[in-house]
Amino acid sequence: MNNRRSVFIALIFLAAITACVVPGLPTASAPVFAPTVDTGSIETMVAGTVSIAITQTEQAQPTATSTSAAPATAAATFTSTPAPTGTFTLQAGPSQKASPSQSTLTKQEDGSTLFADARAGYEIKLPADWLAVRIDEQEYLDAFSLEEAANTNIQQSLLSIQNEDPTAFRLLAIDTQAAHIQNDFATDMRFVLDEQKNISLSSDADLKAIAEKISASAAVFRFEVTSIKIVTSASGTQFGVIEAKSSFTSPTGAEVPLYQKQVFFNGKSGMQSITLTTVSDLKETLLPAFDAMLETVKIAAK
Repeated sequence: MNNRRSVFIALIFLAAITACVVPGLPTASAPVFAPTVDTGSIETMVAGTVSIAITQTEQAQPTATSTSAAPATAAATFTSTPAPTGTFTLQAGPSQKASPSQSTLTKQEDGSTLFADARAGYEIKLPADWLAVRIDEQEYLDAFSLEEAANTNIQQSLLSIQNEDPTAFRLLAIDTQAAHIQNDFATDMRFVLDEQKNISLSSDADLKAIAEKISASAAVFRFEVTSIKIVTSASGTQFGVIEAKSSFTSPTGAEVPLYQKQVFFNGKSGMQSITLTTVSDLKETLLPAFDAMLETVKIAAK
């Protein structure tokens, strides 16, 4: 049995399952429960799958002599004084080497992480205590060796994105706080860029069109849309917001409600979406930090 088939079989049991599949939109991870499977066997399978995943991902990493359809772009730097409209000037950093992801992750003094995406044309500051990884960068491979990744649910989230297209799936951020991993579910945020479209926020028509596809395209969880609205940040950035709910049955047989918040805005090169998926019990705990994160969005001048 070849490595690809081994990975495929292992992922059926271990990888997080898509919560909601909408073309061009991020998907949410979901736990796969197997109460009768021995825990030691699961850990052994996860370890093997991680090893194979790392090997295959390393082989897929671009080398200095490789070529691709899109030229490498220098990592972005941003001016420290954005315009009153919330935009800023995107400049090439001559002292920074080219990044395959065309983005940077920079740890801040307050523990947060600044994600600057030159391809999408914006920057955002992620909350502290979240593990942020890009598929085509070294931190994705390194994440499997972190202490946090000893948790099977964190491993599931990491493995669930290994086959995504990094030009569209820009970032995965996982809440690694132990208290926030409940009922075998790890909260995450997924950042997806759709360069083929822009969303109109002059009305909620585009949001309604997206919302109508959510339930129809559900793979495992059938999310029910609970609200659709357009909001404006303090800096003047407009966001389209869709909230939805679902549930799953935990290994103990309890019904666990899920909460999902999808946010859409237009960057320099298309529609950007950020999807937060968590258990409903953590909604009031996590939403303030999520909404505060949106206030840090700065869009590059076109």
